[in-house]
Amino acid sequence: MDELILIAILIGGYYAGKKIFGNSKAAGWIGVGLAILVLAGLFASSLFLIEVVLFIIFTSLIIRWTRNYFAVSKEIRAWRRAKYPETSPYKISSDLTEAIYESDDAEPDIPYNRVSAFNDNNDILTENDGVIPIYYDAKPADNEMAFREFGILITTKGVLYKKQVEDPETKDSKAKSYIAETTVLPFSNAYKVTFDEENDVLTVYYADRHTKQLSECGNGKLLYNAFSTAINNGWTRNVDRVLKKTWAAQKESLKDIDKVIKKAEKSAKIQEANRLNTKSAILSSSHINTLNQQFKTQQLNARFGASQGHGVAAEQANWVSDYFKGLNPSAEGHTNIKSGADRIRQISGEMIQTKYYASARSGVNNFIKKGYVNSNGKPMTLEVPKDQYKEAIGIMQQKIDQGKVPNETNPSNAYKYVKKGALTYRQSKVATLSIFDRDSTIKIQGKEVKVPFAEKLVVSAGTDFLTGAAAAAPMSVVNFVWIYANNRWQGVDRTTATKNAMIGFAKPMLIGGLMYTVASQFAGSELAMKTAAKFGIEKASRDVIAKRTMGALTVVVAVGPDAVNCLVGKISFQQLVKNTAVTGAGMAVGGALGTAIPVPVVGTLAGSMLGGFVAKKVLDHFSEDDSVIMARIAKQEFIEVVMFMPLTKEEFNDIAQTVFDPKEAPKLFKLMFQNGGRDREGIEKSRKYIDETLENLVVSKFKARESFDDEIIEAVRDEFGNFEMAAN
Repeated sequence: MDELILIAILIGGYYAGKKIFGNSKAAGWIGVGLAILVLAGLFASSLFLIEVVLFIIFTSLIIRWTRNYFAVSKEIRAWRRAKYPETSPYKISSDLTEAIYESDDAEPDIPYNRVSAFNDNNDILTENDGVIPIYYDAKPADNEMAFREFGILITTKGVLYKKQVEDPETKDSKAKSYIAETTVLPFSNAYKVTFDEENDVLTVYYADRHTKQLSECGNGKLLYNAFSTAINNGWTRNVDRVLKKTWAAQKESLKDIDKVIKKAEKSAKIQEANRLNTKSAILSSSHINTLNQQFKTQQLNARFGASQGHGVAAEQANWVSDYFKGLNPSAEGHTNIKSGADRIRQISGEMIQTKYYASARSGVNNFIKKGYVNSNGKPMTLEVPKDQYKEAIGIMQQKIDQGKVPNETNPSNAYKYVKKGALTYRQSKVATLSIFDRDSTIKIQGKEVKVPFAEKLVVSAGTDFLTGAAAAAPMSVVNFVWIYANNRWQGVDRTTATKNAMIGFAKPMLIGGLMYTVASQFAGSELAMKTAAKFGIEKASRDVIAKRTMGALTVVVAVGPDAVNCLVGKISFQQLVKNTAVTGAGMAVGGALGTAIPVPVVGTLAGSMLGGFVAKKVLDHFSEDDSVIMARIAKQEFIEVVMFMPLTKEEFNDIAQTVFDPKEAPKLFKLMFQNGGRDREGIEKSRKYIDETLENLVVSKFKARESFDDEIIEAVRDEFGNFEMAAN
């Protein structure tokens, strides 16, 4: 028995020596010797011998610690001084991927949602640029129903390992519960890694002289390869510096993106305000009432229903001509005052009588016979068809010679009393025809003449369009001033503000002209009269039909564009309802304030804008605009897709400007919505659409770069000579 104890002590001394003095046979035999000395001292009862042995052991430990300290210092110093190639998060990501995966086919897609949940706010995976997930192998435990996974996540920042362990608090309980034991192994400052394959133990050594171990994780060799690659490439030494630099660049890029997006958002708000202002101007009750009033002022019933309708059409065309010449004419023909003027130019006070007869002589004779004179006793101005002008002057000279012209004796002054009309006699006849009727004819010199559609479109519809545009002009001017002032208050430069204001000026005139044209032409058609008869309104006047048509057109203009966009999928039904509510509120408030504020046009327009603005603000709390949702998605995907690409600053900014351009962004957002939607599935499709758009923009930038293929081939040939000759 004593022999066995002795052998055990000697064996223990051997392994103690290896542990204390170094992992070698010599160290083991030193341990055996010291064990013998201790035994001898014990048996000899010699305290001195024991003290000597203890001194030797203590001294050996100090020597061992000192040796290890300086050895580690040397390793750390060598790691810090080593020259490593310049790297980046994207380069190390590629190197780690190559080290971890055996082949390209083995590389699985990273399930980002699962990875994010697994990471659970650990520092190994952040939203910062350059922190890239590379490997993920985790799954739920079979012995619990919790929605969590256990395994490994490797990113460019390091390793996160989670394993399931029994909760100590339920160790003695029948109802077992489990917790996740988390181990974080950062790459930063790791200068050495070892792997005990036999015991599946990974040890990572850090430059601050602490170590971290991971045992029995099942992927020790894979983690060893990852750390070895990161250390050998200098990533563990430079990771903090590189990522800090990358994040600083990302921060600057995000600032640039925010500037572009804020500019786009501000511009979009201004454009939306401009659009709302213009729509308010077009649909305001004051504007619609002005258009409706023109049906009476321009004598719509007489133009399309009386035998002398061509004279009325001529009065309308000539009034329009004077209006756009800035002569401020007032139409007086509808008053039917005996021997009164058909038109008065308010600036000069000139009174004009329009006479469109089959011949110039008939027109002049009728003018003299009716005695159309001014308050000073001299004749009014006689307006005749354009093609009868010269002849009419000659006839007027004859009348003066004959003494038939009141208070005028000089035939040379005949031109003062005759004015060339805007239309020819034929055109005045054509202006009584509607573009909605087929096979239209007019009588010229007793003959029936067919009138083509194009001529009706230019003369008849053209006259109506200009009439509607003229009626809308006051509202357009007010809208111009309002938009220009608002744009300048919002910081828009003068050129852009003027351009926006000009659009706001033109739209009410264009749409007002179109609305008036459609209403007038339809009311003047036989089709309208037949349609009215079918509905039992046989005696409906044309101006009443025109006003009702105008009401229908107002609805079309208010809802039509949004309804079409909704039908083709460019906006949602929620957006359609919201836009319609905003428009309706604007019209209602505009009508109320238009009555309360005595300033013509201004009160109605201000009310419409206020009503629409307030309604939109209220509805924004209940339903976001489609464009707001799409803009948020576009921003998120821009950061996800473009930020990770090795683009120059100029290329990056160019893509940002392209995507968030104030003019083009609304169109892009509509296309995003059209290809997706605002529900969960639709949003994912919208994301996919903008991702593809961004990827195509990035690819186009790469393709646009200068190619050095020919230059490289030439350089190789210069350096190595002719390959064929070398081969021979």
